[in-house]
Amino acid sequence: THSLQEVLKADSSILWIMIAFAIVLSLASYVASHKISLSIRRLNLFAEKAEKGERIYNDEAFPHDELGSIASHIVRLYIQRDEQHREALRQEKDKIRLKKQLTNNINHELKTPVASILVCLELLRDHPEMLSEEKKRELNDRIFTNAQRLNSLLKDVAAITRMDEGEEMIEKAPVDLAELVNDVVAEERLRTSMNITVDMPQLKISGNRQLLESIFRNLIDNAISYSGGSEIVIKADSEGNFTVSDNGCGVPDEHLPHIFERFYRIDKGRSRAAGGTGLGLSIVRNAVGIHGSDISVTNNGGLQFRFRLH
Repeated sequence: THSLQEVLKADSSILWIMIAFAIVLSLASYVASHKISLSIRRLNLFAEKAEKGERIYNDEAFPHDELGSIASHIVRLYIQRDEQHREALRQEKDKIRLKKQLTNNINHELKTPVASILVCLELLRDHPEMLSEEKKRELNDRIFTNAQRLNSLLKDVAAITRMDEGEEMIEKAPVDLAELVNDVVAEERLRTSMNITVDMPQLKISGNRQLLESIFRNLIDNAISYSGGSEIVIKADSEGNFTVSDNGCGVPDEHLPHIFERFYRIDKGRSRAAGGTGLGLSIVRNAVGIHGSDISVTNNGGLQFRFRLH
C-alpha cells in the first residue's frame, strides 16, 4: 500500500509538471503567434497603403524578432525609395517650373529690342525721303545696339540652358586660374576707365574654362555697368577663396538676396540701357555651383562677391 501511494504521488507530480509545461508552452506559442500576427497585420496595412499610393511613416516599431526585423527592413527600404521618388518628382517639377519661367522671361525680354528694330526698319523702308542723314544714322545705331542686345541675350540663354542640363554634361580640364583671370581682365580694361587690379597666387583647378571665364567677365561687367565706382579688385588666396569687389555705390540691402535670380533688375530701365540681359549674375551663381561652391554678396563700400574655386 505504501509503495502504491508513492507511485501515485510520483505520477501526480509528473502530471502537474506536464500540465505546467503545457501551460508554459501554450503561453509561449500565444506570445509568438501574437508577434507574428502583429507583424503580418502591419505588413498588410503597409501593403494597402502602398497600393493606394499613400505616404508611409515608420513611426510604429515591429516586434523584436526575426520576422519583425525583416518586416521593418522592408518598410524602411520602401520609405527610402518612396522619399527618393518624391524628391525626384519635386526636382523635375522645379525644372519644369524654371523652364516655363525662363521661357516667359525670354519672350518678355525679346519683345523690347525686336520691337525697336522693327520700328527703325519700317521708318527706313517706308519713309527714307523724309529722314535726314543724321536721323538715318541714329536709327541704324539703334538697330545695331538692339541687335547686340539680342545677341547677348541669346548667348546668355544658351549658357543658362547648358548649365541647367547638369554638371555631368559639362566637360572639365586642368585650368590655370591666374592666367585665365589676367586674360579676362586684359580684355575688360579695353572697355572701361575703371582701374582693375588682380592680387592672386598661381592656382590650377579642374574646371570648364568657358564657364570660369564667364564668372569673372560677368562680375567685372556688372561693376563697370552699374557700380558707378572707379576701381575693381580681384583677390584670391592659395586655397582658391576669391573676392571680387568695387568701390561703387552698392545696392539697397533688400535687393541683395535677389540679385542672382534670373532677369532680376534693381533698376529695369537703367539695366536695359546699359545693355544687360538680366542673366549675368545668374550665370555666375550657376557656374560657381558647377565648380563645387556657393557665391555670396555684401555691401562693403561697394559690392563684394565671395566664392571659392577648387
